[in-house]
Amino acid sequence: MNIKGEVIYGVHPVTETLRSRKRNVLQMFIVKGRSNAHLDNIIVMAKRMNVPLLRVDVSELDRIAGRGNHQGIVITAEPLRMMGLSDAIDGLQGRKNAVWLAVDEITDPQNLGSMLRSAACFGVDTVLLPEHRTVGITPAVHKAACGAIERLTIVRLVNLNNTVRELKDHGFWVYGADMKGTPINKMKYNTPALLIIGSEGTGLREKTREHCDELVSIPQKGTIDSLNAGVAAAIVMQDMAIKARLV
Repeated sequence: MNIKGEVIYGVHPVTETLRSRKRNVLQMFIVKGRSNAHLDNIIVMAKRMNVPLLRVDVSELDRIAGRGNHQGIVITAEPLRMMGLSDAIDGLQGRKNAVWLAVDEITDPQNLGSMLRSAACFGVDTVLLPEHRTVGITPAVHKAACGAIERLTIVRLVNLNNTVRELKDHGFWVYGADMKGTPINKMKYNTPALLIIGSEGTGLREKTREHCDELVSIPQKGTIDSLNAGVAAAIVMQDMAIKARLV
């Protein structure tokens, strides 16, 4: 079977992709013999958009989804449109309280998907993704983000540190998540702000840390060394969003 376009699977990612209408949906695949309210609603939306629909065996759906948890539904769509940094900056339109997220060397799709979902929840509407040593927007990331990707501006970068310098020239304050930083309960953030989350294993790279205006940490109690990167990002983003009055 000829599969064209970007593969997106799972009830929530598929629903948000259809609902947002930000890109053309090329095909829809539904597992044979399965029906429920969620799938029925998705089919209605797809038919209104004239999306070609095929019923396939579960083995075929497993193959298309790369063995991901597809929940009986897969679509293919035009690739997600990435925005250039200058266009994203222009899109601020004077919003002084903006908070953006940048990830560096995040390789786990579940962590990145979780961060994107949290960003959308807390009004952090722009996410910077380096091209190298960071997982891209894969089907697994789509699934973990539960459709949040369709509500975000994604900026693909060649070099994060060069981007940080450019954002500073445009008035951004840069904060890095680091266990040795100032506890978030003692932080007062300046905006517009960029929060940088480093790799799951080693955290921020030394050069990236040097470009931060301030490092922030999450107060912890107990014997566990650190929080999961996705959880830590969510906690800091919520704190920044509340103090910036985004939520």
